[in-house]
Amino acid sequence: MRIAYITDETFPNHEASGLQMIHTLSALAAVGVDVDLLFPVKPLAWRQDKEALRATLQAHFHATCGFGLVPLPTHLGDRRVPIKLATGVAATRAALSGGYDLVHTRTVAPILPCLRARVPVVFETYRPLTRQFPASRFAFKRVGRHPAFAGIITHSRLARRAFVEDGVPAEKVETIYNGFDPSAFAVQRTPSEARALLGLPEAPTVVYTGRIAPVKNIDLLLDAAAKTQGGQWVLAGANDTEEAQPYVERARGMGVHLPGYLTGERLTLCLQAADVLVIPPSADPLTRFGTTVLPIKLFTYVAAGRAIVAGRLPDAQELLDDGQNACLVKPDDVDALAGAVSALLADPARRDRLARGALATAAGLTWEARAHRIRAFVEGRLDRARLDLAR
Repeated sequence: MRIAYITDETFPNHEASGLQMIHTLSALAAVGVDVDLLFPVKPLAWRQDKEALRATLQAHFHATCGFGLVPLPTHLGDRRVPIKLATGVAATRAALSGGYDLVHTRTVAPILPCLRARVPVVFETYRPLTRQFPASRFAFKRVGRHPAFAGIITHSRLARRAFVEDGVPAEKVETIYNGFDPSAFAVQRTPSEARALLGLPEAPTVVYTGRIAPVKNIDLLLDAAAKTQGGQWVLAGANDTEEAQPYVERARGMGVHLPGYLTGERLTLCLQAADVLVIPPSADPLTRFGTTVLPIKLFTYVAAGRAIVAGRLPDAQELLDDGQNACLVKPDDVDALAGAVSALLADPARRDRLARGALATAAGLTWEARAHRIRAFVEGRLDRARLDLAR
């Protein structure tokens, strides 16, 4: 089985989706799947040494990157729409002429041309697209019934339910959660040990890792930080972007630590430095912006073995259980967030109990486990699609 995995993202990047794709493909290659990544590069870089590119990806994402690389000269400037259109055309052409058994895509552009060519397609998404874009419901319902459409992989049950309720056959939609790299946590450290290695003051510590931007409702975190009793806060994310600047200025004025964008060992140290890890308990990223569903940081959070505070929201509740592996609070309530964090900082026994629950949740959520689930689903759906196409 040869798979063409198509994306219109450029690499390397600092996006969660970029990390998710590179680790997923690395894990698929590690479990024996023959998969190539088809992706845009600048025209002048089209014929660059692929092994040098592989080394760049491995260093940036801290992954093995044993998959094939098929760069496409479609990164035409910095505007996303031309890149998407050009990449959709070029990647589809390359996939259809490359002798692949299946196209696995994170973008919708290749779906119809592949179906017309009777090449099986798997679409992967974290979004409940038919709810966020109601006009797409009819299209997905029609596409979902095409014999060459092998299926959809969603990152949450919430997204799966949307597709199924809006007409895609249930057997064609599979939820396969994202994962984490267990080797990142091979060295266990106490919060005090990790803080010392990062040069942080020795004090109870609350950590957020991720994008610093309006769509993550960072103001909610900073409002809570101002009300938290007995702890220091760390916001680890790119702080040199235009969207981050208002929050960076405010955070510095409050004494919040801003280590910047972290990867690899420093990211692990930051997670381990926490007594409490926080996912902004806001409904906006899910219901208003639609850019976050079951955020990928949740998987590294549970693997870090620390107490987690998050919102009582339908996506988070797929993996987080209040009082068992996390403390879930009312969404968009600053006092509830600050109160929950303050209470945890003052209660080491409760923190330890939630941390053990988080580690138990993490046990089956590695990237390798995800790769095995994807392989099983794709192989089964490919066999079914071949039978349907032969009729």
